[in-house]
Formats: sequence, C-alpha cells, structure tokens
Amino acid sequence: MIDFRWMEFGGIYLDPSGDIAVTSAATMDSIQDIVQSRLKAATNGWKLYPIGADLEARIGEVTDPEFTLSLQRQVTDALSNGFLPTNSFQVKVLTYLTRVEVLVYVQNTLLANVTLNTSNPSQTVQ
Repeated sequence: MIDFRWMEFGGIYLDPSGDIAVTSAATMDSIQDIVQSRLKAATNGWKLYPIGADLEARIGEVTDPEFTLSLQRQVTDALSNGFLPTNSFQVKVLTYLTRVEVLVYVQNTLLANVTLNTSNPSQTVQ
C-alpha cells in the first residue's frame, strides 16, 4: 500500500528527486497527520463528514474533572469515527488552570498533542 505525504495546509510533498513523497512503512506519518487534522477541526469541518474533535467549542468552560472526562470522550469519538479502532490509541487530558493539553498515544508513543486555552477565545487550538 502506498501512502502519500501531505503538507499541513493541503497539497502533496515532493521528495528531493522531484517525485511524489510517500510515508515510510516504519513511521506513522500519515496517521499522525490525520490525528492532528481531526484534533484541530470543528465537528463539521469536513462538510459532509463530522470527524473533527471540535475542541474550540469548549473554550470558556470550567476545567473540572467532568470537563476532562467529557473532553477525553469527545476526542476518542472523533478519532474512532471511521479511522482508528478505540482500543488502538489512548487519549490523555491534562489541565493547568486555563490551559488544557490533549495528548494522543498510539502504541505507547506520543503521536499528537494540542494545547487549548479555555479562557481566551482569541487563541485557537495549537
């Protein structure tokens, strides 16, 4: 199976020889890109496919244990919707006053993370 490398904002990468770049079978480049896209996308960010985690919708909420569990479920739902089996990854949510870190692990390796500032709507998911 061939898996093409994509640039963050769309388009296909070219390798040094000018050919279309493909991901390595030894790395999880493609999975990492898809996870990052789903973490940063709104629920309906892909128009017909509700696959985004919609983290920005949580800005302004109080970061309590219920928030943490709810956010973890929200991310798990986004990643398992037609993409990863639920038992193939782990989602951890760490809260620090107004900052929330969402970490996604695959095979006990940190694959992707985003930072959400819950008190400042002008700051988007990073």
